[in-house]
Amino acid sequence: MNADLFPDLADERAQLSFARASRDRMIERLDAVDPEGAADEITKDYIEVTVAEALEDLRGPGAGDFFGRIDDDDGSWYVGRRHIEDESHDPVVVDWRAPIAAPFYRATAVDPLGVAFRRRFTLDEGELVAYLDEDLDDPEAGGTAAGIPDPVLAEIGAERSGEMREIVATIQGEQDVVIRSDIDQVLIVQGGPGTGKTAVALHRAAYLLFEHRGRLARDGVLVVGPNRAFLDYIGNVLPSLGERTVRQSTVDELCIPKVDVTTTDDAETARWKGSSERLEHLERAALRAISPPGEDVVVPIGVRKHVIPAAEFAEWIDTAKNGSTPINERRTRLVAIARRELTRRSGDDSCWRHAGPLKTAINKAWPTQKPIKLVDGLLPGPRGKRRAWTVGDQLLVDEANSLLNGSPFTYGHVVVDEAQDHSDVALRVIGRRSPAGSMTLLGDVAQSTAPAGQERWADVFAHLSPTGTSGTIADLTIGYRVPEAILTMANRLLPLTEVDATESRSVRVGGVPPTWNHGATDDLPWRVATTVQETKRLHRLTGLVAPLALHEAIATALAEVDLSAVDHVHELGPTEVPLFEPHAAKGLEFDGVVVANPHDILGDSALGARLLYVAMTRAVQRLAFVTDAAVPAVLTA
Repeated sequence: MNADLFPDLADERAQLSFARASRDRMIERLDAVDPEGAADEITKDYIEVTVAEALEDLRGPGAGDFFGRIDDDDGSWYVGRRHIEDESHDPVVVDWRAPIAAPFYRATAVDPLGVAFRRRFTLDEGELVAYLDEDLDDPEAGGTAAGIPDPVLAEIGAERSGEMREIVATIQGEQDVVIRSDIDQVLIVQGGPGTGKTAVALHRAAYLLFEHRGRLARDGVLVVGPNRAFLDYIGNVLPSLGERTVRQSTVDELCIPKVDVTTTDDAETARWKGSSERLEHLERAALRAISPPGEDVVVPIGVRKHVIPAAEFAEWIDTAKNGSTPINERRTRLVAIARRELTRRSGDDSCWRHAGPLKTAINKAWPTQKPIKLVDGLLPGPRGKRRAWTVGDQLLVDEANSLLNGSPFTYGHVVVDEAQDHSDVALRVIGRRSPAGSMTLLGDVAQSTAPAGQERWADVFAHLSPTGTSGTIADLTIGYRVPEAILTMANRLLPLTEVDATESRSVRVGGVPPTWNHGATDDLPWRVATTVQETKRLHRLTGLVAPLALHEAIATALAEVDLSAVDHVHELGPTEVPLFEPHAAKGLEFDGVVVANPHDILGDSALGARLLYVAMTRAVQRLAFVTDAAVPAVLTA
């Protein structure tokens, strides 16, 4: 039957076998490399590391496979996860990141980019079982050149595993444009739920490492995620793409020096600490600690006494202050000015050895400052050992350290996911990690739920650098993850979010409409547990989103039906159910989602609308509400 439907299937299977055999020959050639023949130890070490990395890539899952083919005037090109070549070093499979592969993702019937024909392959447990053809130079010939191909939709709608997967076979045109954008810019990507922001972020990191290998191997790539659960969720994507050297971190994990975070800020305090005004206050406080002497400074050298007027000393300080280097380092400029002037006055090149009073005056006027002490003096409340530190304080300490001593670790490119939830201060902490201004920030202002988060992308550029920066804002508008039936209902919340966000449109037409379970307050936890149980029978990966006040009762009810509530999505056991507050579920996805008491999440605020929007759009297949109140009117409009 396959031969009738797919007449080229035997030939393509033979090509796949050849690609895999070519991979095996590449492995054999690399195994035969003997580093001992290198000219020196440095070259030997380089060869060993390079060969080991190449072998690890070639032995990875799917390394010898391909998922697509494009035909142009130069012939046929098979596109896969890794570059595979034959004995003559001619390409058998081209890496998806190579420029020649870009038309596989971007070509359309309107703009075929030189591609006459595209073929997408379906593999099932390693066997090539089907393909879909698109005649890009003849839209009437069939295929789906103008839409989303069935193999892509099948992959997008496949069951989730609790770990994010790479999407190299299903990258779409608008996503590919972002992935391959210029490295030398600050790029902000706005996208609604299910538009693939996180996947695009990680694939952009992998692409840039491929395209700028020498530069980024030296300077590094940093991926900043919103929390540790999220980083665990995405942790396998870059290694599966052959990239293992990228640092993945939360913003507070970047901070230096560390304080002992023992408490949290309320919303109002978090907004105050996260405001850009604190950045200005920190710098003013650091500079205020520098003050000229109130009296002239007398320096006896030999039989003469050299007098440095207080006013002149103040001018030296003003000159040294006006710089862009870290404040503690600017002090060396004051020392240099003082030494030069004293040498000029005395005519003695060795005068600095006898300049004790002047050195004392400099130490008093411009003390070396400590970042923790600087922040401690700026913040209200108990100080010193009595202070209870928060994450917001930790961010300020890091900024103080950068002001005083410079950023200790920087990177060639920085990727920031869920960027809308970072405060002005957090954005500055992140921005200092990229002194060259090479960054990609992704998020959705309609999902901005942190007290000090962002509501306008145009404001973000100014927060990333002390001198401000500029950049580009790109939009992802096509939703691939959330079915139309769910996304349409969630989009009704957008007018209540008080941000300027464009509705996403889903390519997954139809879908199962959300269901509602109404009942009394007394048995709400039990109804939640049984709904989770029913949903989990259909979808192994089912997540639960509920207000924090309900978590304890819901966890107890889940235990009564032999399920257990957990706070992670990575490596879930068969009876474990991830239970999150709405803001903590951001960036995650589940086949089935149960939302408890959506009216409590919604409330009557823009923040509530954003939180419910987040909760609803975690669902890939099915969404169920369990409530002890009426359906919120906005969801029935």
